[in-house]
Amino acid sequence: MSDVPVSVTNTAEVIQPVVESSGSIWGYVAGGVALLILAGFVAYKKLNTPAFIINRVRKRNQKEMQKQGVENSDFMIDLDKLFDSILKYANENKKTGGDVIKIIAPLNDTARIKTPRDMYQSMIYIANDIHDVALARELKNKSKQVKASSSLMNGLLKRAGV
Repeated sequence: MSDVPVSVTNTAEVIQPVVESSGSIWGYVAGGVALLILAGFVAYKKLNTPAFIINRVRKRNQKEMQKQGVENSDFMIDLDKLFDSILKYANENKKTGGDVIKIIAPLNDTARIKTPRDMYQSMIYIANDIHDVALARELKNKSKQVKASSSLMNGLLKRAGV
C-alpha cells in the first residue's frame, strides 16, 4: 500500500466550508452607527470646551495680525490678557464653549465697534462682565492712549467686518 492517506485519495467527499455566514449584517451596521454616535458625542464634548474656543479665536487673531505684520503689539498683549482672564473665569464657573462665545460676542459686534477705541471699550465691557476689575482698569487706561489709525486696529476692524 502507498503512503498517501485515505482521506486525500477519496476525492468523492465534498469539502465543507469551515466558516459559515450568519446571514445578517445588521449587527455590524448597528454597531457602526453606535460607534459613530459615540465618536460624535466625544467630539462635541471636546469642541465645546472654553479652552478650545479661546484657542481658536487666538489662532484666528494671530493669523490676521501676521498678515498685517504687527503680531507683537500692545493690543495683542491686552487681548491675550483678556482671553486668559475669560478662560480662568470660564473654568472656575464651569462654563461651556457656548457660554464663552456669548461672553466674547461684543468683540464681533460691528454695529458697536467703529473705531479702535470702541474695540477697547468692548474689551472693558467683557472684563467687567467677568468681574475682572483690575484688567478693566488697565484696559481703560490704555483705551485713552490708543491711536486711531494704527494698522493693527485697522486689521482687526477689517476682520470684524467694519
